[in-house]
Amino acid sequence: MAGRDWFPEPTWMSGGDACSIVQLQCEPSDWTSAYARLCQIIADQVDRDKGGLNYVMASMPPTHELLSGFALGTHQWFRALHCVLSVKDADELIDGVGRLVSDLFDWIVFSDDLRMRSRDVLDNALRLDWHEYEINLPEAKQDPIWTFPRAMAWIATRDYLAMARMRVFTRPNAEYEDAVVEGGVWRHATMSLGWLHTATAFAYCKCGAVEEFKLDALKHCICLSVAWEELVHFNGGLSAKTPELVFNLSDGWISMTWPDGADEIRFLRRDILERWPPVPLSTPEEEAASQSTVNCEEECRAWLQNEFAADPELRRSKKDFRIAALDEFAGRLSERGFNLRVWPELARQHGRDNAGAKRKS
Repeated sequence: MAGRDWFPEPTWMSGGDACSIVQLQCEPSDWTSAYARLCQIIADQVDRDKGGLNYVMASMPPTHELLSGFALGTHQWFRALHCVLSVKDADELIDGVGRLVSDLFDWIVFSDDLRMRSRDVLDNALRLDWHEYEINLPEAKQDPIWTFPRAMAWIATRDYLAMARMRVFTRPNAEYEDAVVEGGVWRHATMSLGWLHTATAFAYCKCGAVEEFKLDALKHCICLSVAWEELVHFNGGLSAKTPELVFNLSDGWISMTWPDGADEIRFLRRDILERWPPVPLSTPEEEAASQSTVNCEEECRAWLQNEFAADPELRRSKKDFRIAALDEFAGRLSERGFNLRVWPELARQHGRDNAGAKRKS
């Protein structure tokens, strides 16, 4: 097993972690679609020539005879694999695909032999299709009556786009639309909740999970459940009609019950906006201050690399560098900015990520 110390976080993430993120937006237990989506992220990379490949392998992946015309492990091979895995019921219709999916699980998850660039995985996981912007977003903005899921999405994100991503929530009305939980919503609503939890964990997190747990924020962020709790309280507390969130992250899904009467729970837009108003737009002064912080931290990174080069015997500790950095960039650099955004990646690159080197005698 390669171990998690090669191509480390946060720049890279394991293939297993990437799979867990995209699986929330696939049908529950449909790992074939999750692997296909990882292949799509690799094949669709646009900055390959400039930034290098967005994936790294510790060993060659399992393959299938249909892919024999492509060099194993290349982005062209991953494109072809995506096409095979995207065929509806491929594991039943194409000989050997079921075995291939099982072997991919061993390679990606058990052997931990794939790394993917974190930002590409998260960009794909948070991306919205054109119809969300062109059709669903205008409709969500104009609707003065909000359903329970849409009001919950607003509370969690304060973003109309998140509301636009929420599908119609109802019980299945056909045999092929089995609910994930007893008395629960149909599968496409479950996939919408998976996207919403991913968005709240990585883009809208207010509970501190993304800062504390970084790429593991998906497992620890409570923002979605807090939004549900606030809405239930606003609506007068729990009742027999209240839809309940059901989390099963280990199996790759988040769903919701839909009891009798849940369709009747509605909120006026004005009531929700009065209680949870939109986040104010940034002022020019705030945007300038934010850009100043970004510029300062970039300058600090360059400064820190020079400081590392001047300390080849690793005598200085992280605390030593931090004190010097705060003095060098007094009034512009925060201790938090140094600890979270300046130090981690550079320290790993230069072999100083064990909270600073111990002084040698």
